[in-house]
Amino acid sequence: MTVLTLTDVSKSYRRTQVLRPISFELRPGELVALTGPSGSGKSTLLMIAGGWETPDTGSVTPGSLLPDVPLARMPWQHLGFVPQSIGLFDQLTVADNLALAARTGGNADLAKLLETLDLAKFADRLPTEISRGEQQRAAVGRALATAPTLVLADEPTSHQDRTHAEVVLARLRTAADEGAAVLVASHDPLLAAHTDRTISLTGAGH
Repeated sequence: MTVLTLTDVSKSYRRTQVLRPISFELRPGELVALTGPSGSGKSTLLMIAGGWETPDTGSVTPGSLLPDVPLARMPWQHLGFVPQSIGLFDQLTVADNLALAARTGGNADLAKLLETLDLAKFADRLPTEISRGEQQRAAVGRALATAPTLVLADEPTSHQDRTHAEVVLARLRTAADEGAAVLVASHDPLLAAHTDRTISLTGAGH
């Protein structure tokens, strides 16, 4: 059973190939690391996997666990995304950012999610009132607020100290253990201890 299948997807910008053809499947219950140096196409691949970029070649096929709709229109209860830009709503509290996502469906325990991400004490604060690392953990919480089928995370520990990087990775591991397919693009060496397998991009042919 698969959640998502990518077949020979590639991408170029302005005649420069940023992602060479690659194929793989994402299955429920696994956390997959996406590694490679800067410029190897990790973020581009995540955007293609989520339906926000169209590959120049190849295809992206949702499995039977996802609705039969274009990926770019996939409801939040099926697709959770942690962008590098974080992208919280500044006018909403941390708790309300998670609650807004949760309104689309799903059954995640938001109080427990805030607690496990060490955010409970910041629940009533605005994003501008907390640190960048805390904002990033809130973005992880928002992505997981609906207990989605597919989770895509782009460098989700880049603003974390070692302790909180472990907190984030452990929570993503829990999401996989609960049945999600989780794809994490990261340079963080701590990720290896939490993953089921690794997809490596080299930028020079993978």
